[in-house]
Amino acid sequence: MLPSIRRAVVADADALSSLAAQLFPLGCPPTDPADLEAYISAELTPQRFAELIADPNVVVLVAERGGSLLGYMIIVLRSRHHAVVSRNSAELRKLYLDPALHGSGIAHQIMRAALEILSAARSRTIWLTVYSENPRAISFYLKWGFKIVCVQEFLVGSDPQRDFLMIRDAFCAAEP
Repeated sequence: MLPSIRRAVVADADALSSLAAQLFPLGCPPTDPADLEAYISAELTPQRFAELIADPNVVVLVAERGGSLLGYMIIVLRSRHHAVVSRNSAELRKLYLDPALHGSGIAHQIMRAALEILSAARSRTIWLTVYSENPRAISFYLKWGFKIVCVQEFLVGSDPQRDFLMIRDAFCAAEP
């Protein structure tokens, strides 16, 4: 049974924080535990999720089944990046899913919902960053029409990591 995909509400902030803290390290390279903790305690707190949920420029989608959160995506409706030419660009900031559910179709379900939201918002370009050594995620985004355009640094605590910047034309018809 596929889960429901819905917009998060402030009451989800604690569960989102817990899920994010559990899933974030799985998408990182081997990283000093102190750096992971620094990132998680700064960026993945219930307060931070409540702020994101309340921000009118952000949509937090959750995949839920039986009252349990299985994954989430953060969408920033208007987000600029120096390497993205379009003035009307949006960012997919995070897409995390319980690894036991990889290959289940849930990530595709979340991506479809995100693209519908961005289409309604009239976004022209969609961009995201992904850890350069995460072939499964990179392959997923390539199937959805994203292209790697450059490399950039992403800090986890004080640990600089190498991410790819990927972009997609919002009107791209690619869907696996």
